[in-house]
Amino acid sequence: MKLFGSRLSPFVDKVASALELKGLAFEAIDVKSPGELRRWNRTTGKMPVLELDDGERVWDSTFILRRLDALFPEPPLLAADPVTAAAQRQLEDWSDESLYWYVKSYRWSPANADQSLREILAKVPAAVRVLAGPLLKRRIMSGARAQGMGRLPEDVLRRELETRLEDLELLLGEDRWFVGAARPSVADLAVAGQLRFLGISEQGRRMVEARPRLAKLERRLSELCRPAQRRAAQR
Repeated sequence: MKLFGSRLSPFVDKVASALELKGLAFEAIDVKSPGELRRWNRTTGKMPVLELDDGERVWDSTFILRRLDALFPEPPLLAADPVTAAAQRQLEDWSDESLYWYVKSYRWSPANADQSLREILAKVPAAVRVLAGPLLKRRIMSGARAQGMGRLPEDVLRRELETRLEDLELLLGEDRWFVGAARPSVADLAVAGQLRFLGISEQGRRMVEARPRLAKLERRLSELCRPAQRRAAQR
């Protein structure tokens, strides 16, 4: 299988972690240009896209995880209990559609935007960075402002993001996984992807580490994925 998109994206990271949990071998294909996004995903022009062994392409991280569970049901990414599964889907959706914008707007706030841009363009030739950097920065920051979160003063945005992290810390409580599930689900994969996205910056990493339950969740999921990576590499 081929997973298209940069793992700097929380949604690509979410899918990669799901593949690793299931022990499925895949080739990661990074983004080199906006044209590649449109070529791989003609519907929305966004990543991630997963190309299955038979050539079928699935886009959107939520749809990809559903397809993976249908094709490779072990281990399942949703609980067997329908009420628990419903809670997992709700938390996944909230993480993807709400928490994401807090994190993205904070990472692209004036204080953090230059560092975020350097991370994205790290593998791009210097000549391209000079030309594409300012345009990409304006485009991403304008998207956050259009959504609304990016117009908040930075101190307000930081406070609201920290409140969302505190909410997650309370929801997780002393459980290993969200909603008291026995194994990681789409909810844990989605939240962990956003935490890693936030933690790319030094300030963001400190915000995560200040909440030990969330930091432990991220580390626990990473530990589960590492042996799965080794199993997949041996196939």
